[in-house]
Amino acid sequence: MKIKNEKGSVISRIFKDNKYCWLAFGCSAVIMLIVYICYSLIPFGDVTILRMDLYHQYGPLFAEFYDRVTQMKSFLYSWNTGLGSSFLGNFYNYLCSPLSIVMLIFGHKNMPEAIATMILLAAAFSSATFCYYLKKSFGEHSPVTAAFGVLYSFCGFFIAYYWNLMWLDAMVLFPLMILGIERIINERRPALYIFSLSMTLLTSYYMGYMACIFAVLYFLVYYFSRYNISDTTKVLEVYTDPDGEQYSKLKDKIRYNSFLSDGITFALSSIAGAALVAFALVPVYFILQSCSATSGTWPETVKSYFKIFDFLANHLASVTPTIRSSGTDVLPNVYCGMATVILVPLYLFCKRIPVREKIANVLLLGLIYFSFNLNVLNYIWHAFHFPNDLPYRFSFMYSFILLTMAYKAFRHITEFSGKEILGAGIAILSGIVIIQKVGSKNVDETTVIISLLFVVLYTLIFYLFSTKKYQASAMAVLMLCCVCAEAISADTDNYSMDRTKTEYAGDYQDFRDLKKELDDIEGNDTYRMELTSLRARMDPAWYNYNGVSTFSSMAYEKVANLQEQLGLYGNYINSYTYNPQTPVYNSMMSLKYIVDNNEYNPPLSDEFYEYVGSSGKFHAYRNKYWLPIAYCVNEDITAWSFDSDNPFEVQNDYFFRATGIDEVFNKLDITDSYFYNVDPISIGLDTGYMNYYKTSSDSTGTISFTVSPEKDQNVYLFVESAGIEDVLISVGYEQYSQNTSREYVYDLGMCKAGTPITVEMTVKDDVNSGALNFFVYGLDTDKFVEGYNKLNSGALNIESFTDTEITGTLNAAEDSIIYTSIPYDKGWKVTVDGKEVSENDIVAIGDALLGVRVSAGNHSVKFKYTPRGMVIGLGISVVTALILVAVAVLLKKRKKNQPQPVAVTSGSVVPETASMETPEIGNDSAEETSETSIDKPESTESDETE
Repeated sequence: MKIKNEKGSVISRIFKDNKYCWLAFGCSAVIMLIVYICYSLIPFGDVTILRMDLYHQYGPLFAEFYDRVTQMKSFLYSWNTGLGSSFLGNFYNYLCSPLSIVMLIFGHKNMPEAIATMILLAAAFSSATFCYYLKKSFGEHSPVTAAFGVLYSFCGFFIAYYWNLMWLDAMVLFPLMILGIERIINERRPALYIFSLSMTLLTSYYMGYMACIFAVLYFLVYYFSRYNISDTTKVLEVYTDPDGEQYSKLKDKIRYNSFLSDGITFALSSIAGAALVAFALVPVYFILQSCSATSGTWPETVKSYFKIFDFLANHLASVTPTIRSSGTDVLPNVYCGMATVILVPLYLFCKRIPVREKIANVLLLGLIYFSFNLNVLNYIWHAFHFPNDLPYRFSFMYSFILLTMAYKAFRHITEFSGKEILGAGIAILSGIVIIQKVGSKNVDETTVIISLLFVVLYTLIFYLFSTKKYQASAMAVLMLCCVCAEAISADTDNYSMDRTKTEYAGDYQDFRDLKKELDDIEGNDTYRMELTSLRARMDPAWYNYNGVSTFSSMAYEKVANLQEQLGLYGNYINSYTYNPQTPVYNSMMSLKYIVDNNEYNPPLSDEFYEYVGSSGKFHAYRNKYWLPIAYCVNEDITAWSFDSDNPFEVQNDYFFRATGIDEVFNKLDITDSYFYNVDPISIGLDTGYMNYYKTSSDSTGTISFTVSPEKDQNVYLFVESAGIEDVLISVGYEQYSQNTSREYVYDLGMCKAGTPITVEMTVKDDVNSGALNFFVYGLDTDKFVEGYNKLNSGALNIESFTDTEITGTLNAAEDSIIYTSIPYDKGWKVTVDGKEVSENDIVAIGDALLGVRVSAGNHSVKFKYTPRGMVIGLGISVVTALILVAVAVLLKKRKKNQPQPVAVTSGSVVPETASMETPEIGNDSAEETSETSIDKPESTESDETE
């Protein structure tokens, strides 16, 4: 019974001592629930929280993560997306959140609900950790600290990027990291900083990089806001060593100079924090070497992005969030409550706050402002890379500083007269009116009305606080209610949630039923397949099949380049999407099954595909000319020319280099043309590369070409032009359409000789001229079959296939190169006949795919994947952990045996928090006396970990 009572008391103390942190948590959770109700999210409707990258990337990846956990699959490599990729990279980039455990409760089909729950919890924990920071840093705990927690959790960064789940952990951990820095300076206790920095780097190494930059800045700001620049030699306690040991001058200088001592502690703690998670950081570093995320060019000139007037206006309530990097309204998401807008000016005029602290914080805000506005600094903050979208990804750090400044001003609210507070409120109201009159980006009538309303309310609340005529605890609760009301009214309309679960997951079971049928036929699930129409670009991860399509920051950039050259739709950086392709391509990429789920496409030709079965809207076809993941090709493949804008010529050249058979595709000449509001085109008709000019602007134009195959053959089309908006295709009496915003090879199916194929293209009304690439090719079936048979004779006979290892045998008729449709990655090691292949004999085919030189004859081949740097990183982490444990034990023993200090040298500076009189706002001061951040000089051996 005694043990139970002790446990019970510990639990109750956790809740009682942090009750306002839990209040902040609860308020933020309720606010998010209200938002979900307003948008009819499940279970209040059928809508999901999925949008943009959360829809296309993170949702499917979380589903794959769930499948890997429940099916005990490898976390090192995945065959699901992009022909194969490092799952470890995707895990550490997108999925490594402690909140991910929620998905185990919901399951695969309910992943949208799991993600919505994770986002709700992230908002709630952000509020709680900021409230906890205020409690520990200032020794105060009240409904007001909970209110500031809510302001932090619903700052502009969260409203804009709530759907980027992998960044929210950094926002949750950030207040703890800052508290850890303060503890290093105040108490020489680095444990919290090491822990929070490690967790930030682990959950998002990208946000962790920015947090590291800010940590250095904040260390300097916090230190020099407490001590004069000339007073960096604060002396700590000195004791007489019983043995009379004499210390060197260098050791004395470090030991007794607080700036050097704290700085070294901070630096070593930062190194330790990063080293603890080296098991993740080192492999990720190597993975990033082949991704677009690390490819950036230093700006040639320095330029600014926006005017300071627009930046200041973006602090108002309900401003339109920025999520795109292009346009005229690209501003940082810096909103963090109208209370903050009133209190920060009061902070600057507060006499009780040291001038040096104000200067330090203003300088920090100024540096972050210029980091937002100057391309060079912005480039550095974003890891020497300009984001494709989602700019100013460190804006929550700016909001954190504003909120701490605002809270410090509020602590002195009773020192301001009613007139001063009313004057501040009127000044802000006047500024809002001026913004409305002059106009500003992202500001509309709703912004103005809501901002005016809450400035009035907060001014009244602060006025009542200052007069001390009303019960402070009641006013504190009123402020919390006002903050929650602002978070609901100002932010709710700025979320975007409209994708339904029926759309996202309604056909999942149908596909799984069909996949199980195919698995039973094959006797395994290692074969590749693809859909003819993908809803999300990461559908292979969502449906759990080995596919081609991908969309991930961790995707191999060279593979993305090659796939677009081969005729897939992609962005040439980190995504490419499969659409029905040529038999040459399907054999190249080892696609064994094509699942047709698009009734509007031309039917797949039974010349190349055999119907297998159906489930719902999914119809499976087996590729009659399937090749395994590896097979022998001519050594001439290293000369493959793959940089043409004509995907058929790229595939032609691959087939010729691999087999020696030329012209597997033949170009179909244009036999007829028609132009409306476009000058007739004569140059380029024979090559397919042409330019067009409209005869009259401000109206659409039409370009129409007709071709006819001379023999029965499968025909393919590729149209590329930024100025074309619609493509209408007529094949005999059948009509199809293609969206040219996504250029890809279009399979027109098997066409009879002489069948007219007319392609009508509409030129946009706002485009007067442009370039047009127009290619129509037919496949020479005889040549293709001849080449296929040659390649199949050197195919790998697979004996074992796992996530990280493939073994098999093959017969090379001559000295050859083993072509594989495995993305080139130095983590793959290849052994032939038991001997590891040297790096000189491993080639990157097409600069993107793994190839291996092999001599003529029968060979046993093994491919094994191990992430580069994983062993080294794990070793660094283990050694660091052991060192930290040893240091903690040693310091504990030395402190226990340490003599009592006999002298204290003057020079310590007592921070303002020690003597500050705070308004009685329902603060649990009796409970929090020990939490007050008073700088108490400690003994020379006191820097132990918690």
